[in-house]
Amino acid sequence: MTYNAGLGGRLAPHTVCTATMLPLSLENPLAYCREKVCPDLSSLHYATLFQPETDKAFWLGLFTLNHELRAASIKQMDMGLVQVKLGWWRNALAGALDNSNPHPVIAALNPRLVGAVDPENWPVLIESVVSSCEPRRYNSMADWSHHLGTAITPWLPLIAQRVGLHSQAGYSALRDFWTASTQLCQLLRTAKYLDVNFQPVPLDILRQFNVTAEQIKQRRHDEGTLQVFNEVGRQTMGSANRAWKAMPAELRLFCRPLRTLFRMRVAEFRKHGKTATWLSEQKVLSPLKKFTLAWTTQVLRW
Repeated sequence: MTYNAGLGGRLAPHTVCTATMLPLSLENPLAYCREKVCPDLSSLHYATLFQPETDKAFWLGLFTLNHELRAASIKQMDMGLVQVKLGWWRNALAGALDNSNPHPVIAALNPRLVGAVDPENWPVLIESVVSSCEPRRYNSMADWSHHLGTAITPWLPLIAQRVGLHSQAGYSALRDFWTASTQLCQLLRTAKYLDVNFQPVPLDILRQFNVTAEQIKQRRHDEGTLQVFNEVGRQTMGSANRAWKAMPAELRLFCRPLRTLFRMRVAEFRKHGKTATWLSEQKVLSPLKKFTLAWTTQVLRW
């Protein structure tokens, strides 16, 4: 049986690396990743709080890799330097098996897992991260979902190597869950995205409720913006829950950190209630609430 790279790579069963491998010392890689993406009291801190060390290292490595690629794309003024940095990452990922002193991110992910992914997947992944940094707007929910799904797809072969599960339908469901969860997060941060000329909420939804992007950018909220919020939230939460139920149990178990982050965003969505101040950007979840959501998701497996 073969896992098809319709999800970004082609992996044969004998190449799959499972959790039984002895990990490298993860103390320094974990410290590096925590510093980059996982400060104390952050959502990601709680989302990985109850994970075994190797699983925690994998997820923090994945989020840190995304962070490093985005930083290389955004923070450099010299396009030549951008290409050099992204080229370094491409070579480091493709040559993970040959490096006895891997970058902390690759060490956290596990070099043997990284090296087992088709090398042709890494340029696709890097390009998808670079593309996601570019300001854009969407005409419809379908456009929004397609773009995010395309950006998420190249990450799936890495997860496939870690889980060792051969189920194209399962990884398609994971892609759909991750897409809808990201949409909910972007909805909650719409005004901040508009500040940098990125418009996640589709134009057809805005038109449906007579709302403009400029109105949201200026934080002028009314009944129309509340209706936009509720409609997009309803659609994204429904899509995420359907996709989660369609995932195989083994994949759901490993992806509990993603589920925890989604449940945090749902709690944030609901906490705003029926007010029209949903874009005030305040942090509404307490550390205790995050801890509770992490506990019920990862230990009780809600």
